[in-house]
Amino acid sequence: MAKKILIVLYYYYPYISGLTIVAQRVAEGLATKGHSVTVLTTRHDRNLAAEEIKNGVKIIREKVLFTLGKGVVAPSLLWRAIALSRVHDIVKFHLPIAEPALAALFIPKSKIVTQYHCDLNLGAGIIKKIVEKLSFALMKLLLWRSKRVIVITKDYFASSHFKAYTKKAVAIYPPMEVARFTLPKEQAPKVQAACFTIGFVGRVVAEKGLEYLFSAIPYLEATIKNFKILIAGDYENVAGGSVYEHLKIFVDRYPHRIFFQGKLSDKELVQFYQEIQLLVLPSIDPLEAFGLVQVEAMLCGTPVVASDRPGVRDPVLKTGFGLLAKSKDAKDLALQITTIYREGAFLKNGDYFKEFAIDRVIQRYEEVFDV
Repeated sequence: MAKKILIVLYYYYPYISGLTIVAQRVAEGLATKGHSVTVLTTRHDRNLAAEEIKNGVKIIREKVLFTLGKGVVAPSLLWRAIALSRVHDIVKFHLPIAEPALAALFIPKSKIVTQYHCDLNLGAGIIKKIVEKLSFALMKLLLWRSKRVIVITKDYFASSHFKAYTKKAVAIYPPMEVARFTLPKEQAPKVQAACFTIGFVGRVVAEKGLEYLFSAIPYLEATIKNFKILIAGDYENVAGGSVYEHLKIFVDRYPHRIFFQGKLSDKELVQFYQEIQLLVLPSIDPLEAFGLVQVEAMLCGTPVVASDRPGVRDPVLKTGFGLLAKSKDAKDLALQITTIYREGAFLKNGDYFKEFAIDRVIQRYEEVFDV
């Protein structure tokens, strides 16, 4: 049965992050199934329209009062969420979120579904820490009022600030356009190229741990004579600030090793995954809850070395297609990269990818809404 679904979150298209990609794909996927979908978000860029319709989804953007690190403060989001909830069957909040969580007090529990992405970290500073604690309290209120909590992995949720709500949790992987990628035809490592190419895909932000990948270069040089590191992703227009300037010291030190590619198109991204020999995700912070780029790389036949952190380790553990490295440990990261360089990696569980197919994911969401 078709439903009227309201999705509430701080950032949405055209801002790009793991959270917004998931939100957009789910919203548009639900719309294609005949549901009426409205996204209530912020006008984080003043050039954006206050209202528009994209791919069958109505987008409403509320004014941002001010920003605080990666966070935004938009009080009108709260009042608009309450008003719109009255004419919607389901109200789905995406966490992290703060003041809009108060809307849960004015919405029937039977309507509220929360999607938890990651813990909140606004950075150093007394004011930021106060806001952080207040945000956690508000999010606990929202989780308490929710009939279900959608998470990417229970592994990550069980290690979060909100593990007390694990009984409400339903794990649903992010939706992917699996057809865009090419599944490995053989369970065999990639042919070793003359130059071993290590790739990274993502925003150039602190939680990605790029400084540890770059710090691993001296250890790698002891074993791998010819290698380079390609960084694909936005390093300019990043909420909360890019760490590119901080990383330039490494670029100056290793100009023949490190190359920033910038943001890639969808087609260029697939080619990037197919051309590199290894994807590395050296995440260091709970803001990284999964890392969908790992699955994209694996679908293109490229193994992964990822940090051994809750949630982030899921793709490697479930497929066997790569290795895990200690978080914030450049030497161990180099060891795992070197092991892949020498021995390759084998895909042991190709069925894992079926759970990411958009139709399958949307079906899982509909099941949660119908409970």
